[in-house]
Amino acid sequence: MLFIGHTDFITAPYHRRHPENRLMAIESPSLPLTGHKPGAMVFAIMYMLESTTRALVLTVMPLQAKEIFGSEARVTAVYLGVTIFGLIAGFAVPLLIHRYRRRWVYSMGLLVSGFAVVALAFDDPLGQFMGQVLRTLSGTACIVALTLYVLDFIPRADLVRYEPLKLLLGCLPWGLGPIAGVALYNAFGAWSVAATGMGVALIAVAFFAYLRLTENPAVAAATKPPPNPFHSIGRFFSQPRLRLGWAIAFGRSGWWSMFFLYPALYFRDMKVDDFWTSLVTGAANILLVLAPLFGWVAHRTGVRLPIMVAFFGAGLTTLAIPFAFASPLAVGILLLVAAFFVVMLDSLGNIPFLRAVRPLERPQMMSVFRTYIDIGNLLPFAVFTALLVFFDQRAVYIAYGILMLVVGLFARYLPRRM
Repeated sequence: MLFIGHTDFITAPYHRRHPENRLMAIESPSLPLTGHKPGAMVFAIMYMLESTTRALVLTVMPLQAKEIFGSEARVTAVYLGVTIFGLIAGFAVPLLIHRYRRRWVYSMGLLVSGFAVVALAFDDPLGQFMGQVLRTLSGTACIVALTLYVLDFIPRADLVRYEPLKLLLGCLPWGLGPIAGVALYNAFGAWSVAATGMGVALIAVAFFAYLRLTENPAVAAATKPPPNPFHSIGRFFSQPRLRLGWAIAFGRSGWWSMFFLYPALYFRDMKVDDFWTSLVTGAANILLVLAPLFGWVAHRTGVRLPIMVAFFGAGLTTLAIPFAFASPLAVGILLLVAAFFVVMLDSLGNIPFLRAVRPLERPQMMSVFRTYIDIGNLLPFAVFTALLVFFDQRAVYIAYGILMLVVGLFARYLPRRM
C-alpha cells in the first residue's frame, strides 16, 4: 500500500495499479532508483558539498576584484553586470531540466562551480568576470534542481525541520571556506584555491552519482514548462503568498550580497589584515549552527513572529554600522550581530514559499522564486552604484537597513501559524 509521511519505503507499483490516486502520488515523495527514500540528512549533505566550492572564493573574489578593478564603484558595476546575466540565464534552468532531466542539470552545475574557481585563478579582468558568471550559473542550477528534489522527497510538514538542518551542515563550508580560501590564496596563490575547489566539486558529483536520485515520474509528466518561461512570472505574482515568500527571501538574500562584498572592501581600506576579514565572513556563516534552534522556535510559535523579529533586528543593527565607521572592531561586531538575525531568516525564510507552492507548478514557480537571489544582487547593486557616485560606503548600510525594516513590516501579513 501507499504510505504518506515518515516512511522508509514506498511501493511504486501501487500507482500503476491505482491510477485514480495520481494526485496523491504527485504529493508524495518520489523514489531513487534503489528504492530507498532519502531523508533530510542526505539533502543537507548534498547542499554542504555543493556549497564548499563556492564558499572557498567568497572572500577571495571581492579582494581580488578590488585589486583588478580599483574603485568600489567599478567593483559594484561588475557585480551588477554579472547579476543581470545570471538573472536572464536563470529562467532557462526549467527548460534545461525538462530537456535533460534535473540529475544532469544538477551534475553539470556542480562541475561548473569547479570551472568558476579555475577561471578566477587567472587573476585578470576576463577571468574575474567569467569566474563570477560561472559561479552564478552554478548556484542557480544547483539551487533549482536541489529544491525540486527536496519538494519531491520531504513532506511539507517536515520542511521546518529540513531547512535548519541544511543550514547547520552548511555552516561548515560557509563558515570555514572563506578562511581556508584566503589562507590558500595568500600562502600558495590563486591556483591552490582552484585545485581545491575543483577537487571538492568532483567529490560532490561522485556523491550525487552514488545516490542515483530520480524525479517523481508523475510530477515530471504533469509539469511541462510553458514555451516562454517568462509566462510563469505573471502566474507567480498573481498569488499573494508566493509574492510575500519572494519578498522575504529577497530581503535576506540582498543583505548577504551586501555583506559578502562591502565589509571586505571596508576592511581593506582600513588596512585590516585579510585574515581578519575572512574571519568575520566565516564567523557570520558559522552562526548557521544556530539554525536548529530557530527551527525549534518556529515549530512552537509559527514562522511569522521569528521572521519579523529577525528583519527588525537586522535592519536596526545595519543602520547602526555607519555611526561606528571609524572603528573596524565595532563595525565587525555590529556586522556579526546583524548576521545573527539574518541567519534566523535563512533558517525560516524559504518556508513560506515551500508551503505555499502548488505541486504541479513547482518547476515553473521555483524558476521565478529563485530570482530573489539575482534580484537580491541586481536591485541593491544598482542602487549602491548610484549611491557610491555621491557618497561613501556608509550610504550602503543606511539604504539596506531601511529596506530590512520595510520588509519586516510586510512580514506581518504571513498567516499567524504558518
